[in-house]
Amino acid sequence: FEAKKVCYSRTHGKIGDKWTVDVGAMLSWAQMFGTSDRQEVESICKEEDAPEVQWVGPNKDTFFQEWKDDACQHHPITNEKVWFNHAQVFHWSTFPAELFYAFSRIRDVRFLLRSIIIAIVAVIKFCLLGHRMALDIRFGDGSPISFSEMNKVRRAVHKNMVFSTWRKGDILCIDNFSTSHGRQPTYDFGRKVLVAWSNPHDKTSTRAFPSIDKISKDSIDKLKKSCSSLFDDKHVPGAIEATPNPSPDSTLSGEEAQELKDLLIYQGNEEDQASKGPNNRHTSCPSFSLERMFS
Repeated sequence: FEAKKVCYSRTHGKIGDKWTVDVGAMLSWAQMFGTSDRQEVESICKEEDAPEVQWVGPNKDTFFQEWKDDACQHHPITNEKVWFNHAQVFHWSTFPAELFYAFSRIRDVRFLLRSIIIAIVAVIKFCLLGHRMALDIRFGDGSPISFSEMNKVRRAVHKNMVFSTWRKGDILCIDNFSTSHGRQPTYDFGRKVLVAWSNPHDKTSTRAFPSIDKISKDSIDKLKKSCSSLFDDKHVPGAIEATPNPSPDSTLSGEEAQELKDLLIYQGNEEDQASKGPNNRHTSCPSFSLERMFS
């Protein structure tokens, strides 16, 4: 993966597919971008510095993007090399494989049946007939990622997977550079989880990132300021409607809640880091007390 890098491609038709095992193909490009104007779609991609848009197909009305990226990146604070790609998400074998993993854990035969059916369709469509996923990934040289290679990645992911049992009012915050996130297959259609992103980092792996003890106080103040609006539901569209009780009882004690808040806004500075001395643990990992809180 490091030597060949990875190549992503996105393909969305003018009309989304209704009956397909490819979830990404269910949405048309008009649904993806909220407009049926091609020029507006191109402008949106240009503003977001996204790969160049190509219009392909017999009628030149199919949205297509392709770009290469590194399989690994450097953490923006610790400068550690981290696995940072979507191979385990965009590969054709992922959907049936994850359904089988779900069956292996909870022994619900519905997952097994769906896994078998979708696996048969996926092998025929993507292996024998040569179709590509709407959200597809290959090696950077264009060669396909084999099923056995993808299984090695999957085993590593599942070996390190941690499950969170959600309760009403819970908030889970992760460092997405050092921790991947996802959700497991479920037949529970009643659950609703709201997701919010912080300001993105520049993930270019070739740039030199500062070590944590070089971060300025101004940077920390900016981070605090950017997070300050996240503590009010009115800044999250649909939050009140999605959760009838906007202030549910927390599952954390007052002390634990304060510790989590401190972690969120990163109450640290250069003097604190210097006084703590060398830290052999990943800086992005939770503190020991936070680990105990969730144990």
